[in-house]
Amino acid sequence: MSKYIVKATPDYLPLSSYEFVRHFSNLLTRETYNHWINYDNYTAIIGYSCRSLFEMIMEYFSRDDLVVATTPIHHTSFRNIIEKYVKPENIHIIELNKNYNEIDKIPEIEKCDLVIITHLFGQDMDLSKFSKFKEKHNCLIIEDRVQGGSLDLKFSNIIIDISLYSMAMDKRPIALGGGFMYVNNKHDKLIVDFKGIIKKLPREKLSRRFKDLLKKIPTYLLYNSRQFFFTFFCILKLLNFFNSKISILNITKSYRKGNPGFARGGYMVKPSQGLLKSMFENFNKHKQAEQLYTKKYEFFIENLSPKIVLDMFPWYKGNTSLTPYNTILVNEQLIDEFLEFLNDNNMSGLPNPTYKIFNHSYESDSRYKKFNNGIAYLPCIVNMSKDEIIYLTNKIKEFYITYKLNDKEK
Repeated sequence: MSKYIVKATPDYLPLSSYEFVRHFSNLLTRETYNHWINYDNYTAIIGYSCRSLFEMIMEYFSRDDLVVATTPIHHTSFRNIIEKYVKPENIHIIELNKNYNEIDKIPEIEKCDLVIITHLFGQDMDLSKFSKFKEKHNCLIIEDRVQGGSLDLKFSNIIIDISLYSMAMDKRPIALGGGFMYVNNKHDKLIVDFKGIIKKLPREKLSRRFKDLLKKIPTYLLYNSRQFFFTFFCILKLLNFFNSKISILNITKSYRKGNPGFARGGYMVKPSQGLLKSMFENFNKHKQAEQLYTKKYEFFIENLSPKIVLDMFPWYKGNTSLTPYNTILVNEQLIDEFLEFLNDNNMSGLPNPTYKIFNHSYESDSRYKKFNNGIAYLPCIVNMSKDEIIYLTNKIKEFYITYKLNDKEK
């Protein structure tokens, strides 16, 4: 077993300790804020969370014959909301390419009301292929850009009607809560209706916001304080001598499940004025996080061979990955072995906690299921030193070689 310890969890919060404390002080604000911002070409609609805004959209368009064309992989909440409002036979899968980073085939259907796209792995997919499709069906194109490209762009493509963003625990920009969406101003009725819906929702209680922030204190310390995590890790190693079930892998799984950083229920509310203040203060503070992610990820990729990048990071387009989730693709049959390998080498990891495919069976499900089951989270490189990143990449090379040898033996 390695004596080296990587002092990083699979996640990171892009804010300083001062900024963290400021979210508490914002609870005392007497200022009031609107739930929208008007711009020349689009309007920002501000909500309690990204998922609450998406559910609001789906409920608004809900009807028995609603037809949706959508990418096969989504955040769990988006998948669940789509299935809640759309009949299985009316969900048509947009095929991704073999690298899962671009659109390969658009479904040939007679009718379509909504196109729903989830961008993956901190990169935007090129959606220009939908230009003729949109013209033909007169449909609305909605994108979940939480894990998309740079926020310097409000929409990934000019054909997009609505772009959704989160400001939750580990997002950019970050407000430790909240979400917003940009709506193209040509949809003036939609904008008026969405404003009205938000206005009628019950307001988040101040006590709820306070409790949510309190629960994030240990998360912030674990994710961002290297010394705190190191101490916690050493305690786990000691306890592991007495109980083998106490390991960094098991604790990481359990903690992530219990502290996801968002509300799984009761999210159809409007944000409190304290949360709104935190959001308004941070709407445009994404650049520093994006520059940090770019710098770290470039160094990480440079320390891997092109072959490993192609096999274990097939979605990488050669520029960057603007997300704190350092995702890797492993053979689904080896995912448990890989996570134990990380654990044995004093590194934290997680089986894919974010992305899901639809519950209903579709023709192309098998390859997406295999892909989705083979995803794991590595330690977040954003909070790692160069030596730790080199150590991590060396261990990935070691596992890769072993996997290839085992594959040949089989």
